[in-house]
Amino acid sequence: MKEPIDEEYVKAAELVSKYIRGDISAAEYNELMDMLKKYPTLHSWIDNQNLPLKDISKRLTDYQTIDIEKDWQSVLKKHHLDSERKPKYRIWWAVAASVIAVCVVGGSFLLKNKEEDSLAEKKQEITEIVPGRTVATLTLSDGTTTLLEEQEHRTLVDGDITLALSGSTLDYQIAKDATPQQHKLQVPLGGTYHIRLADGTNVWLNADSELEFPSSFIGDERKVKVRGEAYFEVARDATKPFKVLVGKTEVEALGTAFNINTHLYKEEIKTILTEGKIKVSTPADYKIIEPGYAAISGKEGIKVGKADVEEALAWKEGYFYFDSKRLKEVLSDVARWYNLELDVTVPLADKRYIGGMKKSESIEAVCAVLSDLTSYRITVQGKKLVVK
Repeated sequence: MKEPIDEEYVKAAELVSKYIRGDISAAEYNELMDMLKKYPTLHSWIDNQNLPLKDISKRLTDYQTIDIEKDWQSVLKKHHLDSERKPKYRIWWAVAASVIAVCVVGGSFLLKNKEEDSLAEKKQEITEIVPGRTVATLTLSDGTTTLLEEQEHRTLVDGDITLALSGSTLDYQIAKDATPQQHKLQVPLGGTYHIRLADGTNVWLNADSELEFPSSFIGDERKVKVRGEAYFEVARDATKPFKVLVGKTEVEALGTAFNINTHLYKEEIKTILTEGKIKVSTPADYKIIEPGYAAISGKEGIKVGKADVEEALAWKEGYFYFDSKRLKEVLSDVARWYNLELDVTVPLADKRYIGGMKKSESIEAVCAVLSDLTSYRITVQGKKLVVK
């Protein structure tokens, strides 16, 4: 049995969709008839127009012939978006095979429902949803808190420590010789922040994350605590190992760069090493990790495997990056960045996605791309990211 390939595959799905809706032109109808002769399996779409969406998804998934990188780029172009950049490591902006055609053909069965949903949404209160921004809350040693925002220029005082806040970075290097004070930096949903610790270590915190740290390091080690997701570029000091505590996992480094994420897995921590060498330890085990590898630590011990380092780098450089993530994980990333509650009203297919786009895009643009690339309708209603 011969099957459509690449552009023909998508074109066939579009023509069938138009035929079912009844808005196909004479020229398009003739083109569809030619495709039916070339690919007889398409007759089943014409003859049975009342298939459930799950059956449509299964049939189209069986073809598995789309050029996945081309499809991702075509959808971005359709919405006038851009994914071009020059990363340290190259990202292949792609999407799992078959999802384009699932949406194109399957969407024709949902037109009436879409119209009804659209009317309902217009009646809801309109809430402006904007991309995340540079924002954090700093808790000082006496418990007082202060809001940190981008492009601020002021000083913060805690005991004999005076910190200069400039632009979007909080720099503690000026306090490296002062009496240590314990501080906490918290980044809310829809935020991100960069801090330079007293030893020169740079830390980027992602949305819904926090870092506990001393204002200066004394003794024979440097130790901080993290929850959420953070990327570290550790300053070299062979006499003082740098340690990050994440729950019951400890990550130790001398001079290196790595990403820690507790958002992806329940009660598990994923650490990706991009430079240098780290030691990942739990109460029961430890592993030495080399660059390009990741460790997942938790109750089941420590698992080590090859990693895509772009997963560690992309978010701090301003991109969503989906490295074989399930749709639920993709949606969770988006919801955290736009400070939305995720509301999934239907079972999600166990399909994995690879791709990315700029985090500066509007939530409407992100929803449009994800809706085009999946068999679901993804919208914002109030402060919820709704999947139907």
